[in-house]
Amino acid sequence: MSGPAAAQDTIALPEIDVIGTTPLGGDGLDRDKVPANVYSVSSDQLRAANATTVQEGLSQTTPGVSISDVTGNPFNKELFFRGFQASQTNGAPQGLAVYQNGVRVNESFGDTVNFEFIPTVAIDQLDVWTNNPVFGLNALGGALSFQTKNGFTFQGVELEAQIGSFGRREGSAQWGQQFGNWAGYIAIDGARDDGWRDFSASNVKRVFGDVGYKTDRAEIHLNFTYADSKLGVVGPTPFELLEERRRNVYTGDQINENEMGMLNLQGKFEITDAWSLQANAYYRRYKSKRVDGNDTDVRPCEDDATLLCLEADDFPGVDDDDPRLIVRDVRTGLPLANPGFVPDADGEFPAGLTPGSIERSRVRTDSAGGTLQATNESELFGRKNHFVIGAAYDFGKTDFSGFSELCFIPENLQCIGTGQFYYTEIPGGITPVDLTAKNHYLGLYATDTYDITDRLSATIGARFNYAKIITKDKGKYAPLNEDRDGPAGPNLDGNHDFTRFNPMGGLTYKITPDITGYASYSESNRAPTPLELGCSNPDIPCPLEATLVSDPPLKQVVTRTGEVGLRGKTNIADGLLRWSFGLYQANNKNDILSIPSNIAGRAYFDNVGKTRRQGVEVAAQYSAEKWALYVNYSYVNATFRKNVTLGSPNNPQANEDGEIDVRKGDRLTGIPAHQFKIGGAYRVTPEWTVGADAQVYGSQYFVGDESNQNGKLDGYAVVNVNTSYQVTQQIRVFGGIRNLFDKKYETYGTFFDEDDIGFLELEDQRSLTPARPISFYAGLNYKFGAEAAPVLVTKY
Repeated sequence: MSGPAAAQDTIALPEIDVIGTTPLGGDGLDRDKVPANVYSVSSDQLRAANATTVQEGLSQTTPGVSISDVTGNPFNKELFFRGFQASQTNGAPQGLAVYQNGVRVNESFGDTVNFEFIPTVAIDQLDVWTNNPVFGLNALGGALSFQTKNGFTFQGVELEAQIGSFGRREGSAQWGQQFGNWAGYIAIDGARDDGWRDFSASNVKRVFGDVGYKTDRAEIHLNFTYADSKLGVVGPTPFELLEERRRNVYTGDQINENEMGMLNLQGKFEITDAWSLQANAYYRRYKSKRVDGNDTDVRPCEDDATLLCLEADDFPGVDDDDPRLIVRDVRTGLPLANPGFVPDADGEFPAGLTPGSIERSRVRTDSAGGTLQATNESELFGRKNHFVIGAAYDFGKTDFSGFSELCFIPENLQCIGTGQFYYTEIPGGITPVDLTAKNHYLGLYATDTYDITDRLSATIGARFNYAKIITKDKGKYAPLNEDRDGPAGPNLDGNHDFTRFNPMGGLTYKITPDITGYASYSESNRAPTPLELGCSNPDIPCPLEATLVSDPPLKQVVTRTGEVGLRGKTNIADGLLRWSFGLYQANNKNDILSIPSNIAGRAYFDNVGKTRRQGVEVAAQYSAEKWALYVNYSYVNATFRKNVTLGSPNNPQANEDGEIDVRKGDRLTGIPAHQFKIGGAYRVTPEWTVGADAQVYGSQYFVGDESNQNGKLDGYAVVNVNTSYQVTQQIRVFGGIRNLFDKKYETYGTFFDEDDIGFLELEDQRSLTPARPISFYAGLNYKFGAEAAPVLVTKY
């Protein structure tokens, strides 16, 4: 993983004049003709952000981008752009498409994004697109498109090592070289972090390599990516436990082990002076093993304490003595004996005797696909015209298994497994699953940008998406379901088709040579994932990391977005000022949310009608001879546009059925409305540079408080500082402080059942993920062969 960069000998990078307008790229349209405010970030700009991950780097500098820390792991933070989400968490409503060298890396099973797989040190450029249907499924709010380095763009050797607070050790090495028409590149990076909270250690390793061949009319690359991570996922902790000690965690173990390998063959070919082809083909394998320790509603049976049952209160109309509530052994189908869950005289379970459940899941996905597109630059009626047409196909096959294990919850809240894997016969209870899911995604797209005059350009385009999702139960647990209407039998089999034609159109106008105005309209869609389709019945909720059930189908989400804005640049004194201003509105139809169930640790997916994200983005960057400064502000107004009743049993304002009434105009949760970011760097001497940045985020509603009836999660401001010294042409030392003023804040809040673990005697239902306190880092960078002096850059 690339460490923080700092000082820099030249202040400004050349402005990026052209940009690829599709996930595959390679078509090179003049940026001023794009009818949207696309943000492009170079590798040096990401390093200058002094952030530990791509998500943090973007959140520090990019308008409209924020992060939420659900899991409490620095490598696993959720990214929001304009209120739309990209997350590794199963159950999060994914609304951003993410590409690496033209390959869609949203995972097939749940459209999740494992950001720790992206080879950070190898990133050459990252484009942040707003809503654009050409980027296919999930590009509701926009898309992130990563392009990597190769031996033609990076030459030499660069080594970097860094140490920091909380046992942080990270390092990277990259090498690139051109040999005539051939070139090679390889990057290796990794990080270990002991974590500042209990049980939160992380280990991330990545390798990226590229072999390229280039002539005057063709360029071909074969690249590979391998990544392996083990992340301690500690999650939100009850407010009262954090008041006692901010390192405390609530129930575990929670561990995500992920592994990914990918091969990608891509090429660009100039067929004639006007026509060119761009293509890629890839194969990708992803494996995940997750462990999630939780509290449970399993208790000794009312009429026989030697056996275990689910609590009847979670199933309206069911008596305590209903035999379907009895907990049974997955292997034999026989009732499980109580392994020692014994309440005290007050009927409470003490530490060490409190029942819990470890949800275990395994995912293996093999995916393959490719894209073929053609670009034409011929003039039309004597005017410049940029035409792109393409087709993309992605296939994914996922093997998924999930099961539950009984455990004891001791005083440290880290579950001790009993080795007893269990299920119940009652619909909506606990059920193991072993299934296969297949995804077939086909996209056909075209876009055309035509210069109506020397100043006015028009863009029209569209993409047709076809998604076919097939789920099939493997039959491993079928014997458990033969005599009942259970949720894990052959009814898991499903065959779903979704289609959508998404148009787009826009105009750009050069008001002056340095000021451009733009306006656009576009539509995008996302199909429900196998995970969502298999868990959409409120009567049969799922533990999202473990099992699926037989459920009614969901409708696809459709987003309609309009935006207008201005962007420009001007010389002031001895420097250059770049600026932008934009307004947007995105309306979702049939939005899908994860809704908690009355049963502890379980939830289901449902279409919740219409939602809206609208807002303002303002950004400015100034660079001069010795210093650089950026500042931006964004406002995100994310609301429900329809009255709806949602389950939220842990919300203090929920009714007796565990539901809340959401009104039209209530704000979506977990999204701060106001974001302000500022940063800069100053070159004290030719060798020594100092820098600082600050992010200010407004308050947000707790997840689970969609009716906006409770207090908000407080806003916060965090300040970081850094410095760098170029010792020689090859050697640079750097260091810095994150969260300089040791601000105690949280980026995520939700609610929990304060009665689930009685020996804790908690009263406050708020549960929060605390942010990392003040931390220090220092490192050494060595370059040989390539340009040794890194460049200090403005942010955009």
